[in-house]
Amino acid sequence: MTNAQTLLTGLFSPAGQADPYPAYRALLAAGPVHRTGNRFWVLGHAEAYEALRDPRFRLATQPPSGADDAAGEAAEDQHLFASSLLYVRPGSHAWMRRLLSQPFSPRRLEELRPMIARNAGLLLDRLGELGRGGGSIDFLREFAYPLPIAVISELVGVPRADRDWFRGELHRHLENVLAPSAPEEAAASSGAVEEYFAALIAERRRKPADDLISELIPARGGDGRGLSDRELLANVVFLYVAGFETTSYAIANSVFLLRDRPEERAAIAANAAAAVGFTDEVIRFDPPSQLANLRWAGRDLSLAGHRVPEGSAVSVCLGAANRDPARYPDPDRFDPARGGGPSIAFSAGPHYCLGTGLARLETQEALHRLCRRFPDLSTTDEPVRGQSFPIRRFASFPVAVSP
Repeated sequence: MTNAQTLLTGLFSPAGQADPYPAYRALLAAGPVHRTGNRFWVLGHAEAYEALRDPRFRLATQPPSGADDAAGEAAEDQHLFASSLLYVRPGSHAWMRRLLSQPFSPRRLEELRPMIARNAGLLLDRLGELGRGGGSIDFLREFAYPLPIAVISELVGVPRADRDWFRGELHRHLENVLAPSAPEEAAASSGAVEEYFAALIAERRRKPADDLISELIPARGGDGRGLSDRELLANVVFLYVAGFETTSYAIANSVFLLRDRPEERAAIAANAAAAVGFTDEVIRFDPPSQLANLRWAGRDLSLAGHRVPEGSAVSVCLGAANRDPARYPDPDRFDPARGGGPSIAFSAGPHYCLGTGLARLETQEALHRLCRRFPDLSTTDEPVRGQSFPIRRFASFPVAVSP
């Protein structure tokens, strides 16, 4: 096994999952392109950006065995997300993205700020009540998880009365996805989520409301085409799950980095604008997802001078690219004033994450209001990282607040 393969394999060890960045640093010092087998790639920033933007790499739910493999495409179509923006075939991707992008425009996102602030305020009230009893509070359960769930629920149209059930079902589903010890339970949770949204979509067809589902049902692209029933279901489920998961982890990662930075906490408490640079640097420095979605080479091609045979799987390491010294001077230093444009933590090119603006806005509002309300928030014990590479999440995050 080569040194590069040893380092890459080590990312899945407990030490590597707790802190993958020393391995990235060693790999990038040896060169901008590394791979193990035919799947996992660690690339410099420029090389990763090239790969993410290259349309010859196809996202698919099933590995293609050939360019025109009808049987493979039929198998892929059995997967719900094959009909979503994430995996839809290139011919349908552009129009679908334009259609789904409309509710996430900068203007529409800014209109969501009061709703995000209101939900954050309610959760902070809850933290204050818990703080009166003293002792430790589970920050993940009481704030980092429920805020994104509340926001995406209100945006999509999940009624408040259903959110506790939904939160529990999503938690079980995600835990089984991250640590699949019970595949049957994961499949059951996934099926329950899909059934719930199918029923909710049917209800919105009968009785529209002021929510994303009701907006998407009649939406049409420039050619007059709308989403089919399956495409609508796939995209609503996809947007809901994606809108909850990474934002929760980004909030927790942000608070972790704020612990020992009192000047930053004070600045963010005083001015919400200070949270913008801080949030962007958190997402570069410690992105919630370390890997981009798996891509498949649609034909023989070259990546940064390396041959990639047709059918090869390529998984671009975002966490490494965002620590590339060729792109970011002193990349292992956390610097909210760094600037220089957005990182590729949310991918790039045609599959740049549709919800990036919403995730950034939620994290900024969460940090501003949390720092203002509880400037002395502290951890009562060292937060514990979850063993779930490539996701950078916490399994435990105990805090204390003064009411």
